[in-house]
Amino acid sequence: MEFTHRVIGGVTSLFLVVLSYRRFRDYTGCVKLVPVITLLLLLAQIVLGGIVVLLELPVDLTTYHFANAIVIFALTLYISFYDGNKRKPRFSIGGYKGVFFFLGILVFAQAVLGAYVRHSGSGLACPDFPTCLGYWIPPELSGIILNHYVHRLLAYVITLTVFILLLSSYMSKGLRLFRKELWILLCLIALQIALGVGVVLTKLSFAVTALHLAIALLILTLLLYTWFTGMEKSNR
Repeated sequence: MEFTHRVIGGVTSLFLVVLSYRRFRDYTGCVKLVPVITLLLLLAQIVLGGIVVLLELPVDLTTYHFANAIVIFALTLYISFYDGNKRKPRFSIGGYKGVFFFLGILVFAQAVLGAYVRHSGSGLACPDFPTCLGYWIPPELSGIILNHYVHRLLAYVITLTVFILLLSSYMSKGLRLFRKELWILLCLIALQIALGVGVVLTKLSFAVTALHLAIALLILTLLLYTWFTGMEKSNR
């Protein structure tokens, strides 16, 4: 499994180097920094991967390794979407499109927290659902219980936010443009919550945990894509 991880990482890195070079050539001005930063983060990721192995998977460093990978993933989506020719790169968080950017930040934080929960051994700190150790609010919120509980709370916050945005899309002309994406997002979040429950009930089954991560990346992809297309619409 470790060898396969390295092979996939190596092949992906080669493609990313080529893509970053092409975007550096096609971008103009300060936006050229985006592919440069992407490659610098990729280099840091490779170094971190080696350190993580040599230090036998320290929790904090492993979590940072994961967070860095997610940032590279987001930047790769950006430079894939904006080719510098048909789509000129831009950055704007104003208006309703900005909501999806900030939701992406929340999902990023949730994913990183999920990685910390996993690597710190907090995955089964609350072995029941929807309660935690039989309580809605555990009497002792510290250590691995706190890690797990905060991860659940943030999931509820994200779900409630998307649900409110979806309801608002029936009253707001601006949000109406994103109603389809909000429906898809809510469905993916419902699936993600079900998988999160499955992770606990199956006692961290590898297959369920891997699918849980895959859906998290899909949610982040949808949020970023919606933000990108929102910037394109507002530019017309």
